[in-house]
Amino acid sequence: MDDQQIRNRIVEKMIRDGPITGGNKTTIDTAVNKYLPSHEQGRGKTLIDEMLADPDSPIEGYGGGGRQNIRLEGVPKAVEYLKANDGNVPFGYD
Repeated sequence: MDDQQIRNRIVEKMIRDGPITGGNKTTIDTAVNKYLPSHEQGRGKTLIDEMLADPDSPIEGYGGGGRQNIRLEGVPKAVEYLKANDGNVPFGYD
């Protein structure tokens, strides 16, 4: 998987998994362990950190402390991100 495919997969799974927005959250470690194959998890953590610093990314940090919680800013922004980056939009969200 290339970097964009990893980013897309994380966003796609965060939409499917709830979606993870509003009061819902997940940790970076949980996200990469749940959404990525083991050989991509290290790169996934780095890419999530990069996405948190990017204002165009649909992922935002949530809360404080050492848990590093993340969530989607909103489903519409996540869907647009996937469409713009050739990602798979989960059924029912496009």
